[in-house]
Amino acid sequence: MVARLLADMETLTYRVYTTDTLQQIAKAQQGGSYLSKRYADLIDSGPRDTRTGDEIAADVIARCGLVVT
Repeated sequence: MVARLLADMETLTYRVYTTDTLQQIAKAQQGGSYLSKRYADLIDSGPRDTRTGDEIAADVIARCGLVVT
């Protein structure tokens, strides 16, 4: 599981690097349009969960109908 996570992170890092490089090349050429957002911003655009760990645990427990004593 850890090896898979590390491989996925390496792939993601390479994709971000590649798309940032291509964006800079397009800007330097000034011959056409280019993405105004970075790839990293596009894939990580979801809302942030600002709850504490205790709040998240309480929510999961309540949704599952569990009783913790």
